[in-house]
Amino acid sequence: MGATALESLRTRHRVLLVESDPDARKAILATLKKAGYMVVDATSSAQAVILLGVNGHLGAVSAILCDIRTPKIKGIEAAAYFRVRYPLIPVIVTAAYQDIEWAITLMKRGAADYLVKPVSKDDLLMVLKSAVHRYVTITRGSL
Repeated sequence: MGATALESLRTRHRVLLVESDPDARKAILATLKKAGYMVVDATSSAQAVILLGVNGHLGAVSAILCDIRTPKIKGIEAAAYFRVRYPLIPVIVTAAYQDIEWAITLMKRGAADYLVKPVSKDDLLMVLKSAVHRYVTITRGSL
């Protein structure tokens, strides 16, 4: 896929960011918006569930970026919920620590990827680009 096609993917796709830490949310929002993504943000997984559940409120969401430690509903439960309720939308989980057991559990429960914070801009954008590409490929019936 050429650079023009990838840029087109970013500018047309919406990402749901679930991050309770205001500083981390601000930094990730800035990175994603600068890269051309449309971003809807939530401060908790519970808020994200409500946003996704409102008929068409978010429009098409191509990926969910979710912190593992959000209030009320933890990221691990949210990843499983999103996977069951929205099986085509890739869920990328972030955590402040590296834990192989958590990563394996998250992947088994449907997470598309696991990133350790602080996430480099390059790593975040690479993982997100891959997730959006998978979403586009699946939803357009190219697999």
